[in-house]
Order: sequence, then C-alpha cells, then structure tokens
Amino acid sequence: MESDKQENNNNNNNNAVGSDTANLPEECVAIMVSLTSPRDACRLSAVSSTFRSAAESDVVWARFLPSDYISLLSRAVHPVRYASKRELFFLLSGRHILIDRGKMSFGLEKSSGARCYMLSARTLSIVWGDTPQYWRWISLPDSRFSEVAELINVHWLEIRGKIQSKLLSGKTKYAAYLVYKINGHGSRSFSFQPQETAVIVGDHISNHTVSLANKDETCRNTIMFRNFLRWRGVLTLPYIEDEDNDVFDDADDADDDETVDIAGSSHLRIDGWMEVELGEFYNNEGENSEVEMSFMEVKGRHWKRGLLVQGIEIRPKF
Repeated sequence: MESDKQENNNNNNNNAVGSDTANLPEECVAIMVSLTSPRDACRLSAVSSTFRSAAESDVVWARFLPSDYISLLSRAVHPVRYASKRELFFLLSGRHILIDRGKMSFGLEKSSGARCYMLSARTLSIVWGDTPQYWRWISLPDSRFSEVAELINVHWLEIRGKIQSKLLSGKTKYAAYLVYKINGHGSRSFSFQPQETAVIVGDHISNHTVSLANKDETCRNTIMFRNFLRWRGVLTLPYIEDEDNDVFDDADDADDDETVDIAGSSHLRIDGWMEVELGEFYNNEGENSEVEMSFMEVKGRHWKRGLLVQGIEIRPKF
C-alpha cells in the first residue's frame, strides 16, 4: 500500500511538472530551447504543440546561427534566400555555400551548429603548383569549386593551407581533411612511401602518417620490390606471384617488421571524393591563432602523379 501511494504521488508530481511546463508562455519556452542545441531543439518539438511552435521560432534558430551570419551571407557568390532562421540553418547545414569569390566554402555542422570551412585548392600553397610541367588546373563537374589541382608528375609533394582560428567556433574540437581523388594508376605512385601530415596551432602539433594508396597497390609494389631483391640475390625466399588469390595477405604476413604503421586512412565522402585526416586541434573561445595544415611526401625520390586536390576541409570532430 505504501509503495502504491508513493508511486501515485510521483505520477502526480510528474503530471504537475509537465502541466506547469505546458502552461509556460511560448516566449519562455523558446528561450529555454535556444539554450540547448539544434539536435535537442528538434527533439523538444515533439513534446507538445507549445514546444513545437517555440522550437520553430526565429528566437531559437537565431541563437544557433553564427552571430555574424549576415556578414557571411554578404560574401556568398550566389544570393542565399530563406524565409526563416530555421530554414537558413538547415540550408547551411545541408550544404556549403561558396564565399569569397568562390575560393572558399562555408557551412554548419547540423547537430551543434559549429562552423565548417573548406579551402579550395587555389587558396592552398602547392609547391610547383603554378608550373604546368608538374601541376595543371582543371574543372570537374563534381567539385564545389571551379578549379581543382591535378598532379602531373613531381617527386617533391608539398601542400599547405592556413585559416584563422577566430573564424571557427569556440570550445570545439576540429579536424582538417585533405579532399582528393586519384585518377588512373596514380594510386601506385603513392604506395612506395607513406605521406606525412600535420596541423599546427601555436604550440600544439598533431601529425599523422597516412597513405593515399589502396591496399592492393601497396601490396603489389611490395611484391615487386621483394621479387627484385630476390632476383638480385639479396633475398633467398621464393618468388611471390601477383595473382588474384590470397597472395597479398601472404605478403602482409611476411616480414611484418618491415611494415610502416599507417595511422591515417582514407574515407569515401558522400560527394564521391576521398578524404584523409591531416590532424586535429581544440579551438578555445576567443582564441586568435593561425591554424597551419600540411600534406607532404618529400622523402621518397620516386615520381608521383594522378592526384586531384579539391581542397582542405576544417570541421568539428566528435
């Protein structure tokens, strides 16, 4: 009996709290919702009609937009049309808009509203990038920018980018990503030597060893190199045939102490491009530092080709 009475009291208290919340003025509910996050605002809209109306108001979504969003929209290449702050938020979180004469793109991370940027290849510092013998600039229909950089042939590969931390959201962990493709047999030229990346913000340094080559190409070149050494008499192990079987797995099992620890791996993006993480950093509130990002392969003396660079994207990392 006592337990039943206690349960009834708890239910009555919960109903009273729910009733009190439902009876709050919509303006108060909107202020409360604006102190949460975009994701929570969408969830709270299912509580009641009052919450739904409040969660869709400009009071809430103006809080989730950057404080300088009007200035950002004025830099857009194409006019951005919207009927409400909520519509503008979902427009910016659904796709990037081109700004600064198409040299950069801007968007918002949907769950938090944090700022995201992508620097086009034209804004990056690419060694020999203006020498047609080594790089050329082309247009691709699936690129958000009018030009991408195509690597013709270099042995010294060095790409760098910079962005001011004050442009990013405070109290947010970010990562930088090289957005790229590799055409033809270019992947093979990246399988001999891993690439090195870094993100530097003040005294903070985040670096990775990555590989743009797919596993098959890396294993195939490993097999070719080992067979060459056997042919020269340096190694006495049997030759490994390059056939469509488990030969690559066998090659991976052999001489494991010779392998390089690859920390970063490439991922296919929803837009059809590939990306690889360059490094991460935490952006403090009110910090005004320069974020330096780099992708390099300068240790190997072999020639590299076939890399298509769209740019470097900086977005929150969860």
